[in-house]
Amino acid sequence: MEWISCPLCSGKEAKRSHQEGTYIMVRCLQCGFLYQNPRPSEKERLKSYQHYLPQGADEIEAWGRMMAPVFKKGADLIERYIPRGRLLDVGTGYGFFLALMQTRGWEVIGLEASLRGAHYGQKRWGIRILPQPWERASFPERAFDVVTAFYVIEHLPDPLAFLREVHRIVRPGGMLLLRYPHTTPIKDILSFMRLNNNLYHLPFHLCDFSPTSMHRALEKVGFTKIETVVGGFTTPSSLAGQLSGITFGNLAEMLYHLSGGRIMLPGVSKTTIARKVEQ
Repeated sequence: MEWISCPLCSGKEAKRSHQEGTYIMVRCLQCGFLYQNPRPSEKERLKSYQHYLPQGADEIEAWGRMMAPVFKKGADLIERYIPRGRLLDVGTGYGFFLALMQTRGWEVIGLEASLRGAHYGQKRWGIRILPQPWERASFPERAFDVVTAFYVIEHLPDPLAFLREVHRIVRPGGMLLLRYPHTTPIKDILSFMRLNNNLYHLPFHLCDFSPTSMHRALEKVGFTKIETVVGGFTTPSSLAGQLSGITFGNLAEMLYHLSGGRIMLPGVSKTTIARKVEQ
């Protein structure tokens, strides 16, 4: 385990916010960001991710079905601004999103830290997936029209460094799409009700972004035209998961659309897009 300063502002003072088992989430006293401290070392993280993804064939298919609505919403959102081009998906898992975008005419490539996930995606879809974390990739400047990362940024030890690298490799006028959990509001409610839970999914999730903190981080590295939407919802395989996902997902979508995008239900995952300034 390692002790760190705030990943967004480098502030050294923080207070305990929530605990799951022996793992602790703290809130930065300088900027308010939520992050895990202490956290697993890089070696521990890379080892754990070799077994993070679903393993069996049925589980993999169930994961693909669960994510399908979110992937479709993401694809539609991207093509509202950029109809076709070259796309990089970071933390692509088994490559389901890449496969979808390939059928829609995109040139695609993926990054996946799990060797199993990368090899599966390459074999099944015939798509190039590099079996390595983003820090070890080396893409030229302005290499992509779009970079996507679904449920990835909450796992990253240095989210600002990741966003800076994406800004470097996206062409002017290009786009970044991020999908991420927004867990803290629900944690706060359940904590007040004294209901134990593991919603942060510690130690795997190293931080918890809100739309506000995400907007601030993206602006800090140079992105503009930042927009956050509900962006669909996952449909787990279990009946209880489906009922809760559909109920809260539909409620979040309804509130978002009826309010003209002004109301986003706290605790529901968000999708944020951002553009690189055209030159």
